[in-house]
Amino acid sequence: MPTGPLADFYERLHDLHVAAGQPSVRRLQRLTRTGRWPTGINPTSIHAAFVRPRLARWEVVREIVRALGGDVDEFTGLWCRAHRCQARDDVGPVDPAPQDRAWAPAAHVPVPRELPPDVLPFTGRGLLRGALDALLAEAANRAAMMTVLLTGAAGIGKTALAVHWAHRVAGCFPDGQLYVDLRGDGSGQPPSPTEVLAAFLNALGVASTELPGTAAALAACYRTRMSGRRTLVLLDNASSVEQVRPLLPGSPGCLVLVTSRENLAELVVRHGARRLELGPLSTEAAVELLRGLLGDRVDAEPEAVYDLVRRCAARPLALRAAAERAAARGTLVLAAEDRTAAEPAWGGAGAERGRPPRLRGPTDPARSTGATAPALLSRVRPPGAGPPARRPEQAQLSAG
Repeated sequence: MPTGPLADFYERLHDLHVAAGQPSVRRLQRLTRTGRWPTGINPTSIHAAFVRPRLARWEVVREIVRALGGDVDEFTGLWCRAHRCQARDDVGPVDPAPQDRAWAPAAHVPVPRELPPDVLPFTGRGLLRGALDALLAEAANRAAMMTVLLTGAAGIGKTALAVHWAHRVAGCFPDGQLYVDLRGDGSGQPPSPTEVLAAFLNALGVASTELPGTAAALAACYRTRMSGRRTLVLLDNASSVEQVRPLLPGSPGCLVLVTSRENLAELVVRHGARRLELGPLSTEAAVELLRGLLGDRVDAEPEAVYDLVRRCAARPLALRAAAERAAARGTLVLAAEDRTAAEPAWGGAGAERGRPPRLRGPTDPARSTGATAPALLSRVRPPGAGPPARRPEQAQLSAG
C-alpha cells in the first residue's frame, strides 16, 4: 500500500469521488470529453488512476479532478508530492535532502522564496495554465531541465500569468523559487548576468566574500549549487538570449520560466525551450477582471464596460489602468480627454497612431456574433453563480 504523500493523494482523490456522488467510470469518461480526448479519457486509464499504486499521468488526473468538481490547484500540489515520493521509491536515495548534501548551505539559511506577490484578481488564461501544468508534469519525467518561454506584446499579461502560476505550483519545488526582473521592457538599466548570478548565489547560501571573481566561475558555481535541487527559476522581462543563458541551472529537477516581448528563437532552437504565446483575454475574462476591480458597477453599466474592453483590446494591463481611471472619476464612461490621455499608456500599434487598439476578427465577439454588450455581460457569471448554459457561439470565448 502507498504511504505518505502517495496515500494522501489517493485518499483525497477517493474522497472527492465520494463527494461527487461516486460517478461510474463510463460517466467520468463522458465528463472528460475535451478537444484532446473527444470521446473522453479511456475507461481503463480512469480506473487505473484510482486503484493502482502507480500514479496516473497528470493530464489524466487533472481532467478527472475537473470532472468531479475538485480544486485543480490543490491536486497539483498533492500529485507533485506523490510523484516525488514515488520517484524516490523507484530509484533509491540518490537525491539527499538539501541539508544532507555536501555543498548545502548552513541550516540557518532559508530556502529562497523570491516570487513577487500574486496580482489579484486574476481571470482567464485557462488554456495557458493547463499547458503550463502539462509541461510541469512532463518535466517530472524528463532527464533534462525544462525551460518555458512566455511571449507576447507589452501589457498582455505575461508577468501576471508567470507569477500567478508560479505561486500555484510552488509546492512542487521544495528547494525554493528564484526570481529576477531583467528589465527588458526598458523600465531601467538591465542587471548584468554577473549581478544576477551573485544575487542568486547569495540566496542559495553563498556569502558575498566567497563568490568567484569571474562571470564564468559564477555561472559554474551557480550550476553546482543548483544540482540536485528542485527549484523554480523565474526570469522576467528578458530581452535577449544572452541575458538568459548564464542563468539556466541545467539540473533536471529545475524548471525555468522566462517572459519576454521578444521571440528569443535561439532559446527554443539551441536550448530546447517550449514557447507559449499570449494573446488578449477573451471578452468574458476581460469583463470578469473588471468585475473584480470595480464590483457591481460592471453590471450597472454594460455598454460602458464593453467599450472599455474594446478600447483596451482586452489587454489586462490596459484594463487595470482604465479601471483605476474609471474608479477615480466615478463612472465607467471615459471622457474624450481621458481617452486621449490614456491611450498612449495602453501600448500597441493603435496607441502609437493616436487611436486605441481594437479587437479584430474572432477575438472580437461583438463582430463575430453580433452580440450586444448586455448580452455579452450576461454570459459572465458573478462569483458563486452556477455555470451558464453553453451555446455554440460561446466556444471561442472560453480560451481567455
